Amino acid sequence: MNPDVPTGNTGEIIRDYYNYLYSHYLNQIAQKYYIHWDTLLWVALWIFVLVAFFYAYTRWQRHTNQSQEPYPVESYNGYIEESNGPIGTFLTIFFIGMFVWLVILTVMDLLHGQIY
Repeated sequence: MNPDVPTGNTGEIIRDYYNYLYSHYLNQIAQKYYIHWDTLLWVALWIFVLVAFFYAYTRWQRHTNQSQEPYPVESYNGYIEESNGPIGTFLTIFFIGMFVWLVILTVMDLLHGQIY
């Protein structure tokens, strides 16, 4: 019999016995964590850059576009429809980015399986 194994029938010895049995698992549990400050700073930087760009773009759009409505409201057979107009640059870039992201995700799922 292994001399490290506690023997006896008191509550304290039984607790020591089960601690011995589960010590292999209990010793592997590590409650350590590390905050990757460099990653956090890069994310904060890019969020700031994107917000600043979006703010500058909207301010530029507000001051360069005319305040009047370039496309009047249309009506067909007495029903008023939404006004039509071209799609802006931001929406075009947004939809292209979403499409590229969808293609990348699809290819990655096909190559590596679905990653959660």
